[in-house]
Amino acid sequence: MTEIRKDVVFKRQIKYTEPKSRGIFAQGAKYWVKVTDEIEEPGRGCVHCSTCVESCTHNLANPASATGVFTMEEVCYDAEGNRVRSEDADSVRLIEKILWINPDECCNCKRCVKMCPQRAIKVYENPDYHDIGVTLTGHEEINNIISRAAGKSSISSAHLGRGKSKLYTDWMIDAAEILSPTRDHMNEYAGQMRSMELGKRLARFKCDVPIMDVHQSYGSNSHEAVLARMMACVKLGRPFFTGEGYIHPDMMPAASHCILQFGSGGFGPWVELDKFAGFSMKYGQDAKKGKGGRLQDKKNDYEIALLRCVEALRHLSSPNPQHLQYSIEELPMRVESLRALLGDKKLIGADVYGTAWNFPEICVAIAKAGFDYITIKAGDGSTGAAHLVDLQNRGLNIIYLTHKADLALRSEGLREHVSIIAEGGIMDSFGAMLAMLAGADFVGLGMRTLHVLGCTLCQRCHTGQCAWGITSRKYGHRIDPATASDSIVRMIKSFHEDMEGMAAGLGMSNHADVIGARRFRYHGSDPLLFETFGRGETPKQVPHVDVRERTKKIFKSREVSYAENTERFEKILKNIEGDSLKIDIGFDQIESMQLNHLMKEAADRGVKKFFLDNVMGQRTIGTGIRCDEITVRGLVGNHSFAFVRDVKINVIPNHSTITTVPANAQVGVANTSNPSEINIAGDVSDLFAAYAISGTFRVAKSGGVRNLLLMKAGLPEEWKKTDAEKFIGEDKNVILSELTRRYQKRRARRARTTWQDFLKDFEQKLHNRKPPVAVYGLGHEKGMGDYFMEYAQGGIGVILNIVNRENPIGYYVCSGMTAGAAYIRGNVAEEQLGVGVRKIDYLTTADIEFLKNQIDAFLDAFSGVDIDNEYNESLKAFRAKYEAEPNSVFSGFCKIIPISSLTAESNE
Repeated sequence: MTEIRKDVVFKRQIKYTEPKSRGIFAQGAKYWVKVTDEIEEPGRGCVHCSTCVESCTHNLANPASATGVFTMEEVCYDAEGNRVRSEDADSVRLIEKILWINPDECCNCKRCVKMCPQRAIKVYENPDYHDIGVTLTGHEEINNIISRAAGKSSISSAHLGRGKSKLYTDWMIDAAEILSPTRDHMNEYAGQMRSMELGKRLARFKCDVPIMDVHQSYGSNSHEAVLARMMACVKLGRPFFTGEGYIHPDMMPAASHCILQFGSGGFGPWVELDKFAGFSMKYGQDAKKGKGGRLQDKKNDYEIALLRCVEALRHLSSPNPQHLQYSIEELPMRVESLRALLGDKKLIGADVYGTAWNFPEICVAIAKAGFDYITIKAGDGSTGAAHLVDLQNRGLNIIYLTHKADLALRSEGLREHVSIIAEGGIMDSFGAMLAMLAGADFVGLGMRTLHVLGCTLCQRCHTGQCAWGITSRKYGHRIDPATASDSIVRMIKSFHEDMEGMAAGLGMSNHADVIGARRFRYHGSDPLLFETFGRGETPKQVPHVDVRERTKKIFKSREVSYAENTERFEKILKNIEGDSLKIDIGFDQIESMQLNHLMKEAADRGVKKFFLDNVMGQRTIGTGIRCDEITVRGLVGNHSFAFVRDVKINVIPNHSTITTVPANAQVGVANTSNPSEINIAGDVSDLFAAYAISGTFRVAKSGGVRNLLLMKAGLPEEWKKTDAEKFIGEDKNVILSELTRRYQKRRARRARTTWQDFLKDFEQKLHNRKPPVAVYGLGHEKGMGDYFMEYAQGGIGVILNIVNRENPIGYYVCSGMTAGAAYIRGNVAEEQLGVGVRKIDYLTTADIEFLKNQIDAFLDAFSGVDIDNEYNESLKAFRAKYEAEPNSVFSGFCKIIPISSLTAESNE
């Protein structure tokens, strides 16, 4: 159409881009975009306002493009029809505005439809894409094969399974079992689920609703999406689950409402942990069935790197299994470590994916290990990103899994010790009610919450192009956290009222009546579910089993431990001299948790320096202890020095006994730590300094398997200054007000600049930090184990090889490393290197200067320690050679660094 305005004619057109290929690979658009003009729909046609251009962010073919499906082109002509520049206003007589549409990029997110002021845009399925094949092999299979043959990505996201939910057709609440007249939950005390508690031991979180949010990380969600969900949780009186990757410093006022998630990547600064409500260990991921995640380099921007304590613009990889414990038998040690860290009143949970054949046994083992709650992640749950084969073929039904977990825990007498949260494929209040009737204490809704923020399941979460700003940080400002959180609250409260109405209709009075009542029937086609729920009458409850008391030492609180050992503790505490205390462990006279409780009591009385004598494998030493220095004489046990911060630690041999006790350290020592320095005058075992964030680690001799696993890049000043103490116990309105104030300040800063310039503000904060450094001397007994610095993300490892071993290290060296470096003195063959790294056989001037400082500090730390005769002589010989001919020492080093990969696909 055309319109006359003074002496300039305006002409508007709508055009579609030409297809880029022909033949079978010309798949065409999955969705067709139709924009009507004024002729087709007078008064409703497109006015070329460019709102759709601004709204659409999707462009997989050219991610760097400023536009997505829509592009507005403006062409100017003079009176003779020649093209002229728009700047030459005097000569312009015709302006042609062309709205170009590229439907191949459309994902049906509906942002353009919802934002168009004229409602001129329609998006619908393209018959040419969908109507191919036969019933057995339809469009999904055929187009999947063509896409793979064309080299397109097989990564997708936010997929909810192949089939539609059958909750309403296959399940029915069994009203025939009502034993009392129906009651009105709105006007009578019936069916009310209020003032519930997550956790059944000392650690508890009071909840006002039975519907929880789920773990979704900062980075997978935008800042605004995370904040909206967090504020909604505070308003609803339920915990906020952070997802793997910690929370933003601006969100620390709500720390007491947050439960941190520790995944296989261990991302985060891991400071101020006593300010949080709890800690969740991630043992399974939704669609990935336990696979580790991968955050693509372009999504790992400067702010994410600041948050996760890694190097920016590098791929972030997480290992598939949770390496801090390899077996169910080791779970109690991890819980013991966390309990020592957090105290007795903080929740410790486990996230478990329900695919294993022995899932019930796993739940029992987790309960016995001491976890306060179990989150069951079922087959129908969603995810940030995964391969299509994982998304389309996943685990079991949430109702079945909840039922199996509940029965297993009851049969062992453990049900009253642990809470269950059920997540995965719960579509609405009816599904939530079924999960609770099957045995869950609480249910989790993830995707349902994102719908409130605009999610239409377009499956582009992993691309960073979400037009609604939910999973794309660049467009997060399209969400207003305050109003979005109110919408989430209204939705959850509506579901909550539905569930209370159903409970009242079943004659139930409260939350406890609902859990495990099993008043439902299954009459669908799934043989597993029919065998479980459909045959005969399902009993209201399983046969009664007495609750079994858990009497392990791990479950004894600090108060109980002190009460049982008051006389002995006070006798030791009388030896406090100023800010120092010597504790004689007597080898086996003080067990691990007792020692931890004793040190905490001493720290509360002003002790800053500890000397622990005659130590023989006690665990959790130093964990959760606020002090300046710890010296240990003897053998250090599993998970000691975990999560320590700004502490100097020395471990020395014990030569005062008939048989020398070496200054060795067992499994998982110094994991996830921020020490000032740790000096161990002996060997260390597996997983030493795994997930370490900052500090210096020196080991006189050798290390075990997976030393320095996922070593981070240093603790930024941003986290050193963070303090949420003043918000502990504060009224929720004060917390919400502070969250809003901080976000408004951020939004104002964001509005004044471009997204890239906004991110650069965080770049300098990353440069000011110091990466962790670990230096090993190596001993005569053995060399370094396999997987040294696996998945490292910024730290530096040094192997001095003072005993001159010909082959100082094992295999898979630095495998999966994304940032950082390893300096190894001695022969390292190419076949010993892990995937994604390369070896450099020369050192730069900066490398030599760095190594000189590390060697000098290493010699100062251990030259005065009597380790053993053979090692002492080797250290003297190394020092003499180093002082006489330093170049001969430096020439023996090689350097291992990561190979940058720009083509790797995101899999987080």
